[in-house]
Amino acid sequence: MLSKHLTNVIQNLEKKKFREKYNLFKIEGEKLVGELLHSPLKIHSLIAFPSWLEQNKKALSNVNIIEADEREMHGISNFQSLPEVIALAEIPVHIYRKEEVLDSLSLVLNGIQDPGNLGTILRVADWFGIGNIFCDADCAGVYNPKCVQASMGAIFRVKTFYTDLPVLLNELKQEGLPVFGTFLDGKNIYTTALSTRGLIVMGNEGKGISAEIEALTGQKLTIPSFARNSESTESLNVGVATVLFCRNSKEGCNQQFKIKRNEKDFYVIMHLLPGFRSDGPITDQSGCSRRDFQ
Repeated sequence: MLSKHLTNVIQNLEKKKFREKYNLFKIEGEKLVGELLHSPLKIHSLIAFPSWLEQNKKALSNVNIIEADEREMHGISNFQSLPEVIALAEIPVHIYRKEEVLDSLSLVLNGIQDPGNLGTILRVADWFGIGNIFCDADCAGVYNPKCVQASMGAIFRVKTFYTDLPVLLNELKQEGLPVFGTFLDGKNIYTTALSTRGLIVMGNEGKGISAEIEALTGQKLTIPSFARNSESTESLNVGVATVLFCRNSKEGCNQQFKIKRNEKDFYVIMHLLPGFRSDGPITDQSGCSRRDFQ
């Protein structure tokens, strides 16, 4: 039976201050909880229907288990269709390893405010083998339930750090690590040779990269638009833009791409972004500074 106290705790985890107070976050659904069970994160509690517990009892050793009925699940779930299981996990403390960052590709997020976008970026990073993401204080909380859900389990594998970005960028630039920024007046990403190590900066959904961070960016890049009517086409969603930058960086980018829609990009986006539609332009915000790419 689910206690009233724990019910209140779970409901309060929607808010950042309570996630910090209890050092807990919520994971809903069979898929994500299944991934949690195979991750190194410490599970505080697992609330589930008896049928799910019976089917998964072999994987539940040393886990605090609470049986719940539909009424109790309704009180703690954000889903329209009730999940069979909800877990509470302790927020992990990640260890920053400079040598790892200097030898790989990392993402730097400057004011990404939508938790769904942040979760998508985590998923993109996981797909491309990017292990570290650096956020500023203006970014959404990575353990926000919407971010957790959108990450599709990547949150258990990708390390996210909240830090002073100017200090970080200055430090890593002095170590010779290149810094790439996403701008509208930058070089065409498809015809620019990129490094497989460095920092890719993605900016706020509406305002783009801040002036302070722009000053620390070594190379400005852009994704050209191929829209038939660029005047009416909005900019790329920041999650989609991140896919394209990561994919081109991970390929080594010594080859020159023709200025046309790239089938590899299309299929990667289709895989990573379930809401993407192929019968029209992508219409959202890109984290760049103007509304359409030139």
